[in-house]
Amino acid sequence: MTATPYPVCLPETASMVRPRPVSPFARRPVVIAVTLLALAVGGCARQQSAEKLAQFPDNFEERHPIVLGDVKKSMDVFLAGNGGLDHRQSGDVRAFVDAYRKKGKGPLIAALPAGAPHGAVQRTLADIRKLAGSGSNLRVSGGESHPTAASIRLSYSELGAKVVSECGQWPHDLAGGSTLQSWTNKPYHNLGCSYQTMMAAQVADPVDHVRGRPESDIDVDKRLGDIEQVRKNSDPTTKWPQDSTKINSALQ
Repeated sequence: MTATPYPVCLPETASMVRPRPVSPFARRPVVIAVTLLALAVGGCARQQSAEKLAQFPDNFEERHPIVLGDVKKSMDVFLAGNGGLDHRQSGDVRAFVDAYRKKGKGPLIAALPAGAPHGAVQRTLADIRKLAGSGSNLRVSGGESHPTAASIRLSYSELGAKVVSECGQWPHDLAGGSTLQSWTNKPYHNLGCSYQTMMAAQVADPVDHVRGRPESDIDVDKRLGDIEQVRKNSDPTTKWPQDSTKINSALQ
């Protein structure tokens, strides 16, 4: 008899294992996680680019530069009484006109107040013309009405220095927290703005902000005197008087 062959069960190999079907609900957490990670990376990239664009120079002279330009100088001359301008206002007008002749550009404008008494306005304007003189190039124009004391506003343009930026701006939080701006150990945006504004207002000649002045002529008499002292083997320095009296001895 021929023996009937029995089936032999062989162990399954990796190539013989069939993949089990994955439920679409099982893939959903993976897709959500990948999507959230992509959004987070994109948000960081946009935040970094925005912070990069918001960077400002570290030097306060570049953040708050001083520029030269025409600035307006003005002074209000209050309407005079029947006796004309008093001594105080006459001196103010005279000093204002002198400054206009030294630094002014264009005409000297006198803006008349609207709605003011005609007689007082003309009387004050006549005194201003007399103090300004014929070479002041005074021009008369209409001005605004004054809610309080009416005045004639004198104005002219001159070369002046000013800060382009506006002080008091805080684009970033000094305490940090929401951004990394305060972690960079850099000066804050408003630093130096008041200093630049003060320097622009106090310097008498605005051109000094642009370039230095040339050397002045030497004092020939002082130099010859110093040379003569050196020839005599003496100290050429200036002898400043000193008061060596002590406070306790002076009170006795």
